[in-house]
Amino acid sequence: MGARLKFCNLLANMENKVQHKVEQYRTFLTASYERVQITKDQWPPVQFQEFIKLVTVEKLDDVTKEDICTEAMMNGNLAIVKRMKKSIEMEKIGRFEDGTLASCIIVEGIPGVGKSTLAWQLGRRWGKKEILQHFQLVIVLHLRDERVQKARKISELLYHPNTVVREAVFEWISTTLGENVLLILDGYDELPSDFQIGDRSIFARIIKGEELPKLTVLVTSRPSANRNLYQLCRIQAKCQYIEVVGFDEKEIQEYIEHAFKHNIELMERFQLYIVYPHIHSLMYVPINCAIILELFMEHKGKPPQTLTELYTALTNTLLQRHEQKAKEKTPVGMTYAVDLLKKHYIDLVGTIQDPAGLAGSLYSRGIISKLVMSKVQQRGDLITKEKNEVLINAVEAQVTTDPSVFQMFMEVMEGEPSLSTIVEKMRGPSDSVARNKGGVTLSKMTCFEALSSTTLSQLQTVAKLAYQGTINDRLISHNVEDNIESLGLLQKVPQLYSTSSPKASYNFVHKTLQEFLTAWYVSSLPTSEQRVFVKDSITKPHMAMTVRFMAGLSKFQTSSKDIYDWASIVMPVGKQISIENLHWVFETENPTFIQKLMGNKEQTFYCFCTSLNPCDLYVLVYCIVNSSTKWSVNLTSRDMTDKCMKMLFLVEEGKAFHHITSLKLSGNTILTSIASLLGMMLKEKNTLKELDLCRCGLQSEGLEEVIKSVQVNTRLETLDLSENTIDDMRASCLGMMLKENTTLKQLYLRYCGLQPDGLEDVIKGVQVNTKLETLVLSENTIDNQRASYLGMILKENNTLKQLDLRDSTLQPAGLEEVIKGIEVNTKLENLRLSDNTIDKKTASCLAHALKHNTTLSDLRLRWCDLRDEAIGELCGGLKLCKLKTLELVGNEFGDQGARGLADVLKDHPTLEVLNVYGCGEMSGEGVKCLTDVMMSNTRVKMLALSEKYKPLVPQKLVNRIKYDGL
Repeated sequence: MGARLKFCNLLANMENKVQHKVEQYRTFLTASYERVQITKDQWPPVQFQEFIKLVTVEKLDDVTKEDICTEAMMNGNLAIVKRMKKSIEMEKIGRFEDGTLASCIIVEGIPGVGKSTLAWQLGRRWGKKEILQHFQLVIVLHLRDERVQKARKISELLYHPNTVVREAVFEWISTTLGENVLLILDGYDELPSDFQIGDRSIFARIIKGEELPKLTVLVTSRPSANRNLYQLCRIQAKCQYIEVVGFDEKEIQEYIEHAFKHNIELMERFQLYIVYPHIHSLMYVPINCAIILELFMEHKGKPPQTLTELYTALTNTLLQRHEQKAKEKTPVGMTYAVDLLKKHYIDLVGTIQDPAGLAGSLYSRGIISKLVMSKVQQRGDLITKEKNEVLINAVEAQVTTDPSVFQMFMEVMEGEPSLSTIVEKMRGPSDSVARNKGGVTLSKMTCFEALSSTTLSQLQTVAKLAYQGTINDRLISHNVEDNIESLGLLQKVPQLYSTSSPKASYNFVHKTLQEFLTAWYVSSLPTSEQRVFVKDSITKPHMAMTVRFMAGLSKFQTSSKDIYDWASIVMPVGKQISIENLHWVFETENPTFIQKLMGNKEQTFYCFCTSLNPCDLYVLVYCIVNSSTKWSVNLTSRDMTDKCMKMLFLVEEGKAFHHITSLKLSGNTILTSIASLLGMMLKEKNTLKELDLCRCGLQSEGLEEVIKSVQVNTRLETLDLSENTIDDMRASCLGMMLKENTTLKQLYLRYCGLQPDGLEDVIKGVQVNTKLETLVLSENTIDNQRASYLGMILKENNTLKQLDLRDSTLQPAGLEEVIKGIEVNTKLENLRLSDNTIDKKTASCLAHALKHNTTLSDLRLRWCDLRDEAIGELCGGLKLCKLKTLELVGNEFGDQGARGLADVLKDHPTLEVLNVYGCGEMSGEGVKCLTDVMMSNTRVKMLALSEKYKPLVPQKLVNRIKYDGL
């Protein structure tokens, strides 16, 4: 008994020691996260981590995210996928709504939206015990770190200066299979392609759950790497998808107020510069917003208008700061600064009115110590002059050791209106002239002419590093010279997880900056080499930003030969135009190039990304307006905001609608204000022929605006209002519109909740209309009386070619009234009655109508509960009709019905397609009857069967048999 107790005590002591080591590791991680600088002084902003905005992304259908990405990026044809986004707080990351925990968390977002900032914030806030406390350890790994990339085992991803602690933690993680540990892999898209997927990749095995199956992993990535990432995540049962989204209108304003909180006058000036859509639209991406603000505060000039201008101006600013600091660090600069302070000492001491406030500003910039600030702010026995002397003496002492402090002191002084006179004296006229001469012109910036030859040479070296890293899938550099590091373009990689290499490692302060410098380097190469680079990069999603910058820097030539040479690269013939294509074109700021590139052929734009921001919409409108051709624009389910929508109607005074022939907005919420703008556009001169507003959540007032505008429109041919609730008043407006409109050919009103009276108004409008060819009323309840009206219309109407009454809960009596109208109709070609029950009597009525109708070529009777007796009645009419396609998917007939259909097929002169998929009552005998007829009647091009009948199909029919219900 004593031995057993002793053994238990031994185990408890061992466990306590392990937990002690885990706590030591936690303390080490917490301190490490606190040391990491998310933003550096020379890199904008004004930190924006408090503005991180997250949404969860969920699928509402069976299409996998991998399929979406594959279709969109590889085949250029994206199936419509309905998605739902909900806001989520940082505290709830890793938890589903039902409280269960995710095993894998995918965080995606466009460049500069704050993914890396989020990763470090999670680590910091966990260390402060604010969030994620159900994890004992949260380990953040930066995947661009070359040493992290070289890891082949879990143990190589852990680091602690004490080997005993590191080994104990690894043993604990291995024993628990990673339970209660969160591993954050930041920058999956920054991994070399061969490290992203495959059994050799430790990261792929971790994400799939093959290594440490109880480990929770969070991965951040740009959308460009989604295809590989989603392939790995499909294996995980519980995967949470989160998107880091950009600013909305309110958040942009909050961010501006935050940045200018100490200078209201400057903020008001800035507001004047961002009223232009092309500038304002850039600010929805946080990093762009930060750069624009930073550049404005430094130069007080006009902000850039394209991303190329933005990063050119930013690079120029960082390099000019470098030159200024280099100048100040020389002995002459130090002597000059100290002499200036001594020369103006009396003026400074006598002019400063608020020494306490100035002391706070100087302390926040690190110019004076906390002790000096406290002495100025708290010593009541000192008069203002004495406090000023304390301040100036402290500044002079700092300048003596670090001349760069003088420039910071002058910047603080400039922010005090009462000190403007003394600042001008200290600057002197020659200095002001020099500063203006060397200032950055932010608009139309395409080069670095203001820089010295030394700095330009250093920039060329850094740009070559960026280029070599990009083409070799390498984001880390070693052995960087001090003068290169001080440019402000590179930063040391945080030393958190490995010290195996004595070399210091560097990466660019942001990946987008590396992409810009890569493009700048390539643009300096001969034209032939530039084109080879673009041609090799154009199909690689992770190179999209580099190619975009290439467009902006190269400023494509306008000669015919060069235009079409570039066009064949950036926009291959036969491909739908993507938003990325348009961004490339927009960066050139060359309307002539746009006109020649687009040519005279109508262009089709389909948005492959899951959401669009205002910048995307501005670029789209810019390219449409500056082209000389017509456009078909598909923005289905793109999750566009109100501000985004307005870009279509307000930019360039709505001139985009002089070029757009088809506009699909289905799945986007359209507010009444936007519907009003749309209505105004429909009344004015435009080229629009097709408008899709399906599932747009149109409110009654907005819907009425659109309908009344269509009433007077003389161009629109197709209108889709499906899945928008239409009440009786709006249905009455629809009826009136149908009576007066003279161009509308197709009207879609599926699942609109039409009530009997409203439906009656619509039907009466169709009765008078002389142009409508397609009417879709599916999934609206149609009673016997309204069905009778439809039957009457069909007897008289001579324009309607397609009528869709699927799932309309038609009763037998009402359905028979509709069928009687078909009997004498001389125009209808396509009739869809699927999901309405057809009994033997109704089938007999339909057979009688088919004997007399001479135009119907396509009949859809899916899921109509047709049994053998009903099929037998129907076959009597099928033998004498002119049908080419007959769909009977999901009905309940068996071999008897199959024999009747085989008899119809035997000698039918026109029937080409028969679909009996999902008719599960048939046995092998029924299938054999159908396939035997197929062997003898070669006019039948396709027979659709269920997969289970595949073994019964003769080899000769393989190319004519399909196994789906489509």
